[in-house]
Amino acid sequence: GLAGAGIAVKVLFDSSDELLAAADTLTSVSVGWVVVAVVVELASYWVRGAAERVVLGRGSRAAGSVVLGAATLAGDAAAYCLPFGFAASGVVVFGVLRRRGVPGAVATWMFAVSTLIYVGAVAVLTVVAVQIAGSASPVPGLQPITLGLLGGLVAVGGGYALIRRSRVRLRFSAVLRRTRAGVVRGLVTRVRGAGRIREWFTQRWRDWTDQLRAVTLPPGAGAAASVLMMISWLLDISVLALAYVALGAQPPWTGLLLAYCAGQIVASVPVTPGGLGVVEGSITLALVAFGGAETITLAAVLLYRLISYWGCIPAGGLAWLALRVTAPATAPAAVGVRVAEPA
Repeated sequence: GLAGAGIAVKVLFDSSDELLAAADTLTSVSVGWVVVAVVVELASYWVRGAAERVVLGRGSRAAGSVVLGAATLAGDAAAYCLPFGFAASGVVVFGVLRRRGVPGAVATWMFAVSTLIYVGAVAVLTVVAVQIAGSASPVPGLQPITLGLLGGLVAVGGGYALIRRSRVRLRFSAVLRRTRAGVVRGLVTRVRGAGRIREWFTQRWRDWTDQLRAVTLPPGAGAAASVLMMISWLLDISVLALAYVALGAQPPWTGLLLAYCAGQIVASVPVTPGGLGVVEGSITLALVAFGGAETITLAAVLLYRLISYWGCIPAGGLAWLALRVTAPATAPAAVGVRVAEPA
């Protein structure tokens, strides 16, 4: 943390002239367009919540699009405060779903699948952005990395579809049962009170497997969730474009999508919380390489991050408090999912 702070101070000191010029440019921003950008950013979270609702399926009666979108906003706010914020985001979303009666295994499954679809959507956008930029792309090697990521996601999706087939599922369940039996035997031979441990472990295993049997993601639902995630990304990209408009300028359209996607990929590397400083620099450099005016571009990127990053933290905190207050006193069980009785 100290090393990162030292680097940040040095970068800010070396770029003080550019930052002062960008800050001066921000004094002439159009408030009306900023309000539009904020509304679009909130809409992106609502659409993302709608995609998660599709993934959740029958359990979505306990948590609708607004609740899931607010939970995602709260999760992002937590993620933006920690270097490895992805785990914190998952904890927040998991807690919101559990308080609304969604079983733990189903909540974990929803978050994992939604995250894969979310990453897959930005990977597809990156491939499209590279094609739009053509030979003018200032980010070499981005397309092979993205295609490799897409290949990995397709392999995961294909493996999931294969496991859901009845014959494969039966064999897979048999392997898991043997694995469970081996683990239990190992505990029995090493730990006192092995009977209780075996009973607890077996019960927990049955509970989770019973919960997961109740959730499915048909191809149509997966496609719908992917489209909604793509729309969510495009809405967030629109905020960057609106930041230019709010400053009375036009963004370099050819490189806008590529610069944005490159910034999001950089943000996924846990160097700083939410890619703070790294995202601003990477997006600005890419947009300037596509012909954007340096001062205007830096001001637009800072305005975009002010809305999508700094504004997300207090908004996510408020969303989390609202979700806590509105949570039902006795959470109903999710429809179509058996919830085990506590021991």
